[in-house]
Amino acid sequence: MKYCNGRFLTTLVDVIRYTTIMNLPIAEQRQIENEMIFRRANEKVGDDLDELNALHIEDDNPHLISDDDLLLQFKCECSDENCSARIPIKLSTYQKIHVDRDSFVIKLKHQVEAIEEVIITEEEYSVVKKNNSTPEPGADLNVTTIDNS
Repeated sequence: MKYCNGRFLTTLVDVIRYTTIMNLPIAEQRQIENEMIFRRANEKVGDDLDELNALHIEDDNPHLISDDDLLLQFKCECSDENCSARIPIKLSTYQKIHVDRDSFVIKLKHQVEAIEEVIITEEEYSVVKKNNSTPEPGADLNVTTIDNS
């Protein structure tokens, strides 16, 4: 395992991705990292639901188990560290989108052309794909020049 600038790089892919992001302008690096942090927070919702469902099974309350078509309010995964927009989307849809780790769910018109392209547009949201793959960031949001308010 290699350690670089506060990050553990566990595979050759991580090293290549880290090198790629380090060649981007710092503003774009921060924007990409913010989106990944927002996605991580949203994914925790799905993980928490899985844990809750396991407890319902353990407690013999299967009627309380949520299904994958549960409509949830996910946080916009755009670059703006101050964005508080919510996106109504079914858990199953959200999970399918994120099979591709370079895809993010954002409110309409929250994309940043320099770092991503819109690949899907729905009534309430867009799905964007990063122009460059990157390693997972730390836990803290970065200050950027993006303002979607």
